[in-house]
Amino acid sequence: MQYVVQAGDTLSSIAQKFGTTVEAIVRANNLADPNLIFVGQVLTIPGVAVPPTPPVIPVPPTPPVSGLCPRLQRGSRGPSVRTLQTLLRSAGANPGVVDGVFGARTEAAVRLIQTRRGLPVTGIVDVQTWETLGVSCGVTPPPGPPVPPVPPVPPQEYFCPVLRLGDRGPAVRFLQTLLRDKGFYTGPIDGVFDVRTQRAVRQFQRQQGLAVTGVVRNLTWRALGVTCVQVPTPPQGTPIATRVGRGIRHILFTDKRVYNRGENIKITLVKTNVTDEEINLRYRTSQIVEITATNAAGVVVWRYSTGRTFAQFTRLITIFPGGTQVIERTWNQVNNSGRQVPSGTYTITETNLATNISLSVQVQIR
Repeated sequence: MQYVVQAGDTLSSIAQKFGTTVEAIVRANNLADPNLIFVGQVLTIPGVAVPPTPPVIPVPPTPPVSGLCPRLQRGSRGPSVRTLQTLLRSAGANPGVVDGVFGARTEAAVRLIQTRRGLPVTGIVDVQTWETLGVSCGVTPPPGPPVPPVPPVPPQEYFCPVLRLGDRGPAVRFLQTLLRDKGFYTGPIDGVFDVRTQRAVRQFQRQQGLAVTGVVRNLTWRALGVTCVQVPTPPQGTPIATRVGRGIRHILFTDKRVYNRGENIKITLVKTNVTDEEINLRYRTSQIVEITATNAAGVVVWRYSTGRTFAQFTRLITIFPGGTQVIERTWNQVNNSGRQVPSGTYTITETNLATNISLSVQVQIR
């Protein structure tokens, strides 16, 4: 039979799925490099008969629970399932074809998201699962034409600590889940980086052509499909403000202390989890921070959000213990009326909208 490679597939996981071996698939497809397959590639699976198409059994529509959030489970069908599948794909979980049919692959994707977000792992999409995918379930659509599908939300972001043998905690649980989903780990999801977890990491690194260290750093996280960031170091002599709140150390700084008129001012906020537990930050729109520039007379001359439009979706960012989120924005010294501000001292204040922590630094424009 023919199989189309999906995101996250490896030859090992495909062979396991169809009860064959990697070597057999390599021979059947004349693959020069068994580690190099790509999404959309059509592979011949040897020795697997094409199963007959099962009859379609009508499933009555699932009544909505609240607003845009019907309760969905294995066997559900229709536009709501297509919306769900689109959201799952955008969140980094592969539900298979977006066909409006809640089958085994969609259920597996739901379970993966529920595991990642700390929800009860039922495989059933309830209000809590809809909301963690970015849908506002408290909104009841007005009477009239059918509600269009909800636009995809950005995937959840993770900011990644270095993990090695002996580590424990939620970041290790997340790592074990990712390794299990890719077919490299079969042990318990217990948050303990033991010898079995290290062996799975080594096998994955070898399969990806990475240095086989058994230590999880940025390259391994990225190969697992996780967003990681490099933590910037404030330039020497720049104004810096620091504050700890809600388990997060906030550091605000600019790239210089003194600027020429018209020069861009780069503003950076670094947030580091200083606790022993993961911290989930939820944003109600695509706006993460608010920034203002105030002159020496205390008048706000520039506000970051003025004149900007922000997408209306819920964004969830998880910061693991020791992990960091970096937010960078730029002010071009133009006020909200579109005019260049005069020389002088300005106070830059940045507020993170998930923690409501504000910090301020002063800069000079000459």
